[in-house]
Amino acid sequence: MFVAVARIPDDPASLPQMVAITGLAQVDAARLLTGTLPRVLVRGTKEGPRLVAALEAAGIIAFAAEPSAIPTDRNRVVVRNLSFTPGGFVAVDTRGQEHACPATALAAFLRGIRHLESSETVKHIEHKLDIGKAILTSGLAITKKVEITSERRTSSREPFVLIQRNDGQPALMLYEQRLNYQGLGAGLQPSRAANFLALLARLQTLAPAAPLDDRILRPGFLTGLPPLAADPADLALFLVSEAMARGC
Repeated sequence: MFVAVARIPDDPASLPQMVAITGLAQVDAARLLTGTLPRVLVRGTKEGPRLVAALEAAGIIAFAAEPSAIPTDRNRVVVRNLSFTPGGFVAVDTRGQEHACPATALAAFLRGIRHLESSETVKHIEHKLDIGKAILTSGLAITKKVEITSERRTSSREPFVLIQRNDGQPALMLYEQRLNYQGLGAGLQPSRAANFLALLARLQTLAPAAPLDDRILRPGFLTGLPPLAADPADLALFLVSEAMARGC
């Protein structure tokens, strides 16, 4: 279980209070809470509820959860196509299933980025000097073929918007690189990045009161997250969602 902090009172005594409650060294607590909140303060604890109760008694907004409770794309609708309707839009997922979403169901838009890493095994042939072969063949053959195996790692960044719904239906995940933007019609832009922003702007016009949260995109937010049994982007979305649910 981990404990995260969503809001800290503007009081110099708050940090010493958190240190006393959690048993962390003050320098460690300060480091863990540096940057945009929410941040994970304690991880790998069995005393989450007790720590949260003590932190809240000190005026600090906190929450606890198990890493296994963090939603992933298996719990969401990953959108490939989207078409607008008079009362909202219809999203089509990767399996071709349709998901109608009325404008009244749009609760929040969470912008973020997912870091993707992949690796592949690469093999190639090199010709190397073979002294023994040269002697045996009187210099007619002086090289041998050697197969070299190496691992090539690549990384990429994939912007996304998570659309939270208030009607009990799964959240909608929109990835910049995986969307078909034909639903924009005359508003179609010359690049994916521009289309992504245009689509988000149009979605926002359906629900002007729904907040747009971009904390995940802020410098140091993702890189400042501790290693847990969850993808950093999914952990970040969970933290921000829980903080928003508490008015933070």
